[in-house]
Amino acid sequence: MFRLTCFIRRSSAVDRETFVERWTGELSERVCANPSFLRSVRSYVVNLPFDHVPEEHLWIACDDFDGVAELWFDDLPAAVVTGNALASDADIAAIAGEIIDADASVSWIGAIVDDFDLAPIAVKRMVAGHAREDMLLEDAQDYWLHEHGTFFKSYKDFLAYMLRYRQQYGVPTPGLKMRSHKLMAMEADVGFRSLQDLSDAYREPNQLRDAASDLAKFGASSGAITFTAASVKVLHGQDRG
Repeated sequence: MFRLTCFIRRSSAVDRETFVERWTGELSERVCANPSFLRSVRSYVVNLPFDHVPEEHLWIACDDFDGVAELWFDDLPAAVVTGNALASDADIAAIAGEIIDADASVSWIGAIVDDFDLAPIAVKRMVAGHAREDMLLEDAQDYWLHEHGTFFKSYKDFLAYMLRYRQQYGVPTPGLKMRSHKLMAMEADVGFRSLQDLSDAYREPNQLRDAASDLAKFGASSGAITFTAASVKVLHGQDRG
């Protein structure tokens, strides 16, 4: 399947509580009423922020965005056409303009590869990055999809914390006219039991020692974005959260 993923930063004119209320309320109601959405979206998922990320977990959980929206599709053309239909919907634009900083948000379309999903999760970390500048996009994605997975799965103490691993490789879509459109080459959804497990996993000594050297084989040294969801709601269609 294909997914339109939107890392959202709220407008400075609203606080987080107001943003979440209006995003999951009136804005999502309007999104769900759009004819292209009704025709093509198989699942609409909203990833909700923590009210407060404890300081000791900020190093890994981060707090740079206020939510992530996921729209799932059967095919790439439907994802582009629906993204453009939502972007040109005047009613959606009126509400979004009041609560979302589109220039600081990041949206792109990618193909989904599910690796494992072992148990219900309580914390979902979403991290996206760019390909190394001297590599072809597809070469970097191929290494990440196959070799990097083999690499981190060899660290059993690290892997023991993870309940879910889902990969999304970004697909260039020059026809996507969303203002927040910025292609991310690679994105992973990783599920955990708690913020403490998330923190402990990435502090596992052996993985911590070796991870940077493998990431450098395919990933850019800067430009990554991260969101950690406190909860997930499915507002339409299949349960893809």
